[in-house]
Amino acid sequence: MREDRFFISTKIEKGELEISNREIFHQLKNVLRKRVGDRLILFDGTGIEAEAQIKEFLKDKVKVEILKIERPDREPKIFISLFCSVLKKSNFELVVQKATEVGVKEIVPILCKNTVKTRLNIERLRKIAKEAAEQSKRVTLPKIEEILSFKKAIEKARNFDLKILFDASGKNFSLKEEVQKIAIFVGPEGGWHGSEIEFAKKENFEILNLGKLNLRSETAAIAASFLVVHSLS
Repeated sequence: MREDRFFISTKIEKGELEISNREIFHQLKNVLRKRVGDRLILFDGTGIEAEAQIKEFLKDKVKVEILKIERPDREPKIFISLFCSVLKKSNFELVVQKATEVGVKEIVPILCKNTVKTRLNIERLRKIAKEAAEQSKRVTLPKIEEILSFKKAIEKARNFDLKILFDASGKNFSLKEEVQKIAIFVGPEGGWHGSEIEFAKKENFEILNLGKLNLRSETAAIAASFLVVHSLS
C-alpha cells in the first residue's frame, strides 16, 4: 500500500493541525485526490513522524488530526557531510537526490581549481532534498549549504572527527574508526589539482580511492556517500 509522506515546517504535536502549505494542499486535494478520513504520514525534520487523518479541506489549507507520533530508528547514527564540487545542473541535482536517500546529513557545493560550472540554484536543491527525504522515509532533512571555495570548505571541515578526500591516487577504501562526524570531499570532472590534494594532506585528510575504474564525479559522490554512511552505521 502506498504511503504518502510530507515534510511540514510546523512542529508536530498531538491534536489537530492545520497545514497551510500550498504545495501540500494542492498535492493532497488535486493530485492525490485525498478525501476526509484518509490518512498520511507527516514529519517535521526533528526526527519524529506522525500518522495523521484528514479532517477537513478548507479554502487553501487542510485540517488534520495527529493520531500517533513515533521516533523511528532509520537515520544514520553518524553525521556525514558531503563536500562536492559544483557540477552541471542535472548532475548536481542527482547527487543531492541520491545523497539524501542514503542518509547524508549535509551537502556543501564547493569550487575547486578544475570546477567548470560555478552556479547552482540552492533553493531548487533544497526542494529536491525535501522530496528525496519524503520518498526515502527519512525523518530529517539534509542541510544544503551555499557554495564555498575549496579553502573555506577545508576550514569548515576542520572540526570533523574524520576527513576524507576521494582521489584515484589514494589508498583503498577502508573505515574502521569509531567517529561521530565525517567530512567527505569529491572533486570535479577534471579531478583535483595537485595543490588541493597537498593542502588536504596538510590538514590531516585521509586520501582514499573508490576502486580502479574512472568514475564520473556524480557517481563518485553517490558511491562515496553510500559507502561511508553504511560502513559505520
